[in-house]
Amino acid sequence: MATRLDRLASRRTDQSVTEAKLLNEAYRHIEQSDSVRYVIGSMQPIDPEYTKNTFAQGERVRNQLEKRLYDKCEYEYQGSVTNDTHIKARSDIDLLVLTGKFYTLENPQEPSIPYKGNPLQDLVDLRADAIASLEAAFPEATVDSSGGKSVSLEGGSLRRKIDVVPSNWFNTNKYNEAGQKVYRGVQILDAKNMERLSNTPFLHNAWIAYKDNQTNGGLRKAARLMKSLKYDTEAIDLSSYDLVSIAFCMSDGDLSVPKGQELSLLNSCYEFCVLLQENAVLRNSLDVPDGHRKIFAAGHATLDGLNQLTAALGELVSDVLRENQRSFRKLAEARVEY
Repeated sequence: MATRLDRLASRRTDQSVTEAKLLNEAYRHIEQSDSVRYVIGSMQPIDPEYTKNTFAQGERVRNQLEKRLYDKCEYEYQGSVTNDTHIKARSDIDLLVLTGKFYTLENPQEPSIPYKGNPLQDLVDLRADAIASLEAAFPEATVDSSGGKSVSLEGGSLRRKIDVVPSNWFNTNKYNEAGQKVYRGVQILDAKNMERLSNTPFLHNAWIAYKDNQTNGGLRKAARLMKSLKYDTEAIDLSSYDLVSIAFCMSDGDLSVPKGQELSLLNSCYEFCVLLQENAVLRNSLDVPDGHRKIFAAGHATLDGLNQLTAALGELVSDVLRENQRSFRKLAEARVEY
C-alpha cells in the first residue's frame, strides 16, 4: 500500500522529464524521518518548469479556440496554478473563455446601451460551440462535457487536462471606481442549473500573493500542506478552494516561520483547525480571500470536512512525534536543512 510520502513523490513528478530532474527536489535528500520529509516536501512549490508546461498546454487549447469559435472572445486563466498553490506536477488549469457579446454590471450600475440579447443563452451557445471546436481540434483527446461549469479536455497529444470555462466579464463597482483588472469579476455558466455564478478570481489571487508576502511564504506552504493531505489521505471532504481559504484565515504570526522550521507551521495548522472545531462563532465568521462568501456556507465547507482535515493534521503531528521521539516544540525549533 502506498504511503503518504510515495503519493507525494508520484504527484510532484512528471514522467516526461528526466530522472535527474526529478531528483532535484530537495525534500528527497532530507536526513529525517518519512513524516518530516512529507511535511517539508508537501509545502514546497511545484517546479516552475512543470508550471510553465501547464500554461503552454493551455495556450495550445486557447489558440485552437481562437481560430474556431464563431464569436470573438477573450481568454484568462484561473485556479491554483495561477496563484502557486497547486500541488501536482501535471496540474490541470481553468481556461476562461469570455464572450465578447456583452458584459454584466454590478448593481447599482446601469448600462448606457442595454444589451438586447439573452446572456444565458449566449453562454449556452458558446459552450456548444466550444465543445464542437475542441472535438474538431483535438480528435484524439477526450472532451468531457458532463460537468456543469466547464468542459474538460485531456489525452491525445495534450500533456495536461484543460478545463474550458464559458463565461462573461462582470464589472464590479470597485472595478468601475478603480479601473484595475484585479477588481474585475467574471460570471461562469452553470449549464446544469442554467444560471451564472459570479466570482473575482484576480482579486482572490492578489490577496493570496499579498498575505504570502506578509508571512514569508507561509500562507502558500500551509495551503499546499492541507491540500496535499486531502489528496494523499483521500478522506477530506473540503474543496481545494476552501482549504486555501482556511489557511488564509490563519494569523500572520502563525504563518510566518523561517525556512527550515516548517514543522511549527504544521502544528499551527492543526491548532487553528482545532480552534475552528471548538468555536462555531469564529468558524462561521470566516470569509474566503476575496470576501464574496463565507467559507463555511451552505454548499461549501462543512464541519464534517473540517473534522476530517483536523484528524489528518493531528495524525501527521503524531507521526512526526512518534518517529522522532522528541517534544514537538523542540523538534519544530530544530532547523531542518534542505
